[in-house]
Amino acid sequence: MVTDRLDVTAVDGTPIAVWITGRGPAFVMVHGSIADHTTFDSFVAVLADHFTTYAMDRRGFGDTPDVDDYTIELDFADVAAVVDAVAARTGGPVVLWGHSYGANCAIGGAARTGNISHLVVYEPSLGLSYPPGSIERVETALAHGDHDAVIATVLTDILEMTAEDVDALRADPLWPVRLAAAPTVPRECRVERDWTYRRRQFDSIAAPTLLLTGSESVADIVGATQRAATAIPDARIRVLDGHGHFAHKSDAPMVAAIVREFVAS
Repeated sequence: MVTDRLDVTAVDGTPIAVWITGRGPAFVMVHGSIADHTTFDSFVAVLADHFTTYAMDRRGFGDTPDVDDYTIELDFADVAAVVDAVAARTGGPVVLWGHSYGANCAIGGAARTGNISHLVVYEPSLGLSYPPGSIERVETALAHGDHDAVIATVLTDILEMTAEDVDALRADPLWPVRLAAAPTVPRECRVERDWTYRRRQFDSIAAPTLLLTGSESVADIVGATQRAATAIPDARIRVLDGHGHFAHKSDAPMVAAIVREFVAS
């Protein structure tokens, strides 16, 4: 696949790196925690015959610089800036996709721009409950420079992965990317844990919205998805039977077909 790069200037002047692949209508992608835009590589490969994908690196990930005073509102503004830049480049509204923490950012970004034709978010994570002491364990591991323990703690304590699951991820070529993202983990955990939806907070989202969740996902993540759906006007949920939190990796053609169907409708 041929990939080009677009740098979008955020409201505070930070350059947001965006990676362009494919052909067709614009499809902006927002990755989640402990990953950069490359987490979507296999999904992009399936989408590329139907959409032009614009996969951004969020702050502190990939080629986008970090910031000292992070808030999730910065991510909201960054997503809106990327959407607006892509819409200006292509001459029309875009499809916006987000996964996990990136789904949170996509929802917040969608509330700040009118340049979205469809919003698809897969298991947003705002409002997760963390086991007592788990975030502190992550911070201690980070303070000791143990990035492996940072990532493993999140995977086992929140996503309820087994040790075998984590070992399989360690063998993945993307594991170094996850390790590099370790410094961003505590702040995103705290955002998720401390989040409370405010009444009518996302009423400005006018785009048709589809939320995806896996039938095999842990209950807390399913609950977070359901709470997000009630916060977005006229949003609907589709359950991915037999899948968990990463169906866009385990069955990319199936998820891509659902996205195409939703956009066509």
